[in-house]
Amino acid sequence: MRHLAQLAGLPARIDWRKPENLVRLAILMVVIAAIAAALLLRGSFGATQVGYGAVALSALVASAGLVIPVPALATACATALFLNPFLVGVIAGSAETTGELSGYYLGYTGRDVLSRSRIYQRLERWMRRKGWLLLFIASLIPNPIFDVVGIAAGALRYPIWGFLAVVWLGKVLKFLIFAYACKAGSDWLTGLFGL
Repeated sequence: MRHLAQLAGLPARIDWRKPENLVRLAILMVVIAAIAAALLLRGSFGATQVGYGAVALSALVASAGLVIPVPALATACATALFLNPFLVGVIAGSAETTGELSGYYLGYTGRDVLSRSRIYQRLERWMRRKGWLLLFIASLIPNPIFDVVGIAAGALRYPIWGFLAVVWLGKVLKFLIFAYACKAGSDWLTGLFGL
């Protein structure tokens, strides 16, 4: 078994005292728990739960996939027309916050990935000065560079609970604004055209 690990480039023995190994284990456990819950509860879901699940899944994939374009805001907007906009905002914001751990983890374990980029260097300087403010603003405003901000936070060892709290607040506010705006816009348009 040790020879197979060496051939694959893996360490023969894992050092569980290292924080990055604990983060890896935690992410693996969350994924396994989510899959097990989905399999065990698959017969208990109605249309409403599937709608909320779609919001959560699209937000999670949109934020965890560093390059894959997934329309999480559009999904939240569309489902807010038929489901509770408050729950849509909280679920989507929470799922997107969880997905942002992928960028944080990338920065935490391998800082050299983007360190030569000018935008990364600028974001790293801002992160050193006002990390919480940068995280909040970048998570509140829909933008494609949040992954770089998350990588910078991980590379600078920004406290994980602080990262999650600030990003969660920004992401939930963003999705609440979009969900309620879509719901109000839809109500206004249907009233305007008498539908």
